[in-house]
Amino acid sequence: MIVRDLSDSQLTDEYGIRYQQVYPFGGDHLADWGVGRAVVAPGGETEPHEHHEEHEVFIILQGSGVMVIGSEERAVAAQSAVLIPNGERHQLRNASATEQLVFMSVYWPPTMGRIDL
Repeated sequence: MIVRDLSDSQLTDEYGIRYQQVYPFGGDHLADWGVGRAVVAPGGETEPHEHHEEHEVFIILQGSGVMVIGSEERAVAAQSAVLIPNGERHQLRNASATEQLVFMSVYWPPTMGRIDL
């Protein structure tokens, strides 16, 4: 069994926000897929970016925001999940001036199967 500490003391600066690699522990190069925990400060946002070798899902745990994928924008909140297809430029903005936006990121390579099921 592996148990990870998910306290804020484990977060580092990544993508313009605070982030923790949960799995694989030790770097993305160790596995084909992974899971991370992210915290976006009130009024903050992730840096716009894309991944050319992986699909990604953001699972919103706390707070609310605006998810931008390509030219499409949608409101998201706790209990939302967002699929981000491989190669799509994306950004998540925290809509609150007072509350953190917390989410989990799960990512995997396109070779692991279709995402349009």
